[in-house]
Amino acid sequence: MKRETIQRVASPTAILVGIPEPLATLCTESLQDGGLKVLKAGHVAAACERLPVMMPQLVVTLDDLRPEEQEMLKDRCVAVGAETMAISLKQDQRALTVQLKDAANMALIRALRRGG
Repeated sequence: MKRETIQRVASPTAILVGIPEPLATLCTESLQDGGLKVLKAGHVAAACERLPVMMPQLVVTLDDLRPEEQEMLKDRCVAVGAETMAISLKQDQRALTVQLKDAANMALIRALRRGG
């Protein structure tokens, strides 16, 4: 009996890396409003493990990552075609919401271009 290959269809996804509450909730709501599924990783190592499996379009981090963490995450993001976005704990919430919704829109476009 011959079986057809099942095609993997991933939903457009973002991963939040080490974003504390209440900022994580703001990010999650903004990205979900933009049409993305949002996952959370407590730290860079956990995010790096999930990236090849989840194939996100967007990875959001704080702007205070150590250089070696930035490099490790950047390498994994390039490998899966994910864009990165660094945010600040002190950033204006309205401006951040707009930036996140714009980033979600771009992530959706990238997802459609790569077929899922």
